[in-house]
Amino acid sequence: MKPIRKTIVNCGVSHVSACVFAKEDDGTLVLEQTETESLQYDYSNDSLWLNALADGLEKLVARGIGKGEAHFILPGSLLLTKTIRAPRVEESKQRQIVAFELQQKMPYPLAELIWDYQVVEDDGVEQEVLAIAVRPAIAESFCEKVDALGLNPVELSAASILDYNALRLSLLEMRGEETLVINIGAKSTNLLFINPEGFLIRNIALGGNSLTQHVADSIGVSFTKAEQVKKSFFSGEVAFSSDDPAVQVLEKNAEQFKARMSQEVTRSVVTYKRLKKGKSPTRIFLCGKGSLLPGLPEYLSQKQALAVDYFDPLRAVKIGSQIDPEILPQLPFMLSEVVGEACRVFAVGETSSYRGINLLPKDKLAHMTIRKKRWWLAAAAAILSLLPLPVVIETMSELSQAERTLDEKKGHLRQKQLEVSEQVEKQQGLLALDHFARAIDKEISPLLTVSSGADNWRLLLADLQVLIINEASEVWLDELYVQREVRGSKNPVRRRAGNDQNLKPNRVLVLNGRFLVRDPENESSRENLIQLNSARQKALTESLDQCDFAKKILKKQFETEGRGDLFNRFYTYFHYEIELKGERSL
Repeated sequence: MKPIRKTIVNCGVSHVSACVFAKEDDGTLVLEQTETESLQYDYSNDSLWLNALADGLEKLVARGIGKGEAHFILPGSLLLTKTIRAPRVEESKQRQIVAFELQQKMPYPLAELIWDYQVVEDDGVEQEVLAIAVRPAIAESFCEKVDALGLNPVELSAASILDYNALRLSLLEMRGEETLVINIGAKSTNLLFINPEGFLIRNIALGGNSLTQHVADSIGVSFTKAEQVKKSFFSGEVAFSSDDPAVQVLEKNAEQFKARMSQEVTRSVVTYKRLKKGKSPTRIFLCGKGSLLPGLPEYLSQKQALAVDYFDPLRAVKIGSQIDPEILPQLPFMLSEVVGEACRVFAVGETSSYRGINLLPKDKLAHMTIRKKRWWLAAAAAILSLLPLPVVIETMSELSQAERTLDEKKGHLRQKQLEVSEQVEKQQGLLALDHFARAIDKEISPLLTVSSGADNWRLLLADLQVLIINEASEVWLDELYVQREVRGSKNPVRRRAGNDQNLKPNRVLVLNGRFLVRDPENESSRENLIQLNSARQKALTESLDQCDFAKKILKKQFETEGRGDLFNRFYTYFHYEIELKGERSL
């Protein structure tokens, strides 16, 4: 007897995967085929997701995922998830009670939503109910896209609930334990609290894209390029030197992401303890591609004081011979929802413990019911049409041969398109790395300029001390700075000692200060003071002209009134503007 096979498609925010499962006679679930495709679009723009998904599905179909009926999984970021408590009533009235309670918590009227629910806990008086909804525009547009590719959706499952099924199938011991499963996706993270009585789900808007956005903001590149840089660095595809400034930028953002994730987990655990009267998780499992961030398990284990392990949903699944061994290490981080859906679809093991929510529109469900009967209708029509038409059979055979030839040509075309797409992706990755390197160089060039000139300030001050303090004597400085005129700008920019702006100007050293005019004969006559002042001015100018940093004195100015007070207090104000030598960096 030919085994029954089911195709399950996980429609993630950043990638789409299609898996073909079968069940052996002993009930073992077998993964026979899997194909994955990264979605190429700007992840920060949600409106582009559906078209990118359609392109990804088309590539999967071209690589051998058969057309026909398929179970689809919608990402948690598209769904509205609420947990409510409702009175326990007979099953026929249960949906009405849930609808009444749910209406109070949904942001939209229930009539404008496609929704379904699961009872997750029942104490005999009240029931804890998990309800998940999606906007009809999303579900209907989704169905239209996949229908056009020859894939017939028989179910639209909610990803949020499927990790529960995968954990049940994995045979991990959970009796009497409180377990937390953290599934980190591209746009959101699903927190699944499992206890002996049921489970609780919380979806938070924090995922791998959050880290990408912070990297993009830090290095000043687009979201798409930042995503390529992030993947290249954290996956180890590109080697970075340990002293490369880029490493510090990426690691700093990674640490911030870990801290935010830990804070959200702590907040969720507090809420869970309040609802469960003090109970808290005793261990944590991580899954999802976002959990591959280096150091994340250790960080969460330290902050939460709990054992943190990666969850392998494939531990109770048999891997078929057609699965490429090279992608096996990646599959546990991508297929937890898929395995959860597969064990429910095939009713593997304890079927009563599995949960699922179907968000397929009602008109699509009716269409699927008719479609299941189409072969009987087609057979009856064929019997009636066979009577007088032997020529039609030959024509149909020729048409069938032409269609096969056309399919072969289309297959070759898709293969070439995939090769071109791969080359374009590689080119984009190299361009992103080049842009990133230029951005880092721009960031560190001011530091190099400041570093190269830092020692010259010490030499300049020492030279000035020898020339105008020791030789000229009785001189003090009020201001010392470098005046720079940026090329192409008429406005001068001042840079005092210690300021680290990175400019390439014409540099002028400005000195403002005062010197004392001392009369050795204590006559203090105006004529004598004027002569002494002139001599001091000449001596100071000659001293500054001997400075190693001075190329030319552009301007000198002296005042004996106002800022100077020669005849009262015997001091003169001076102002020098000195052009600096080109090889002297300050």
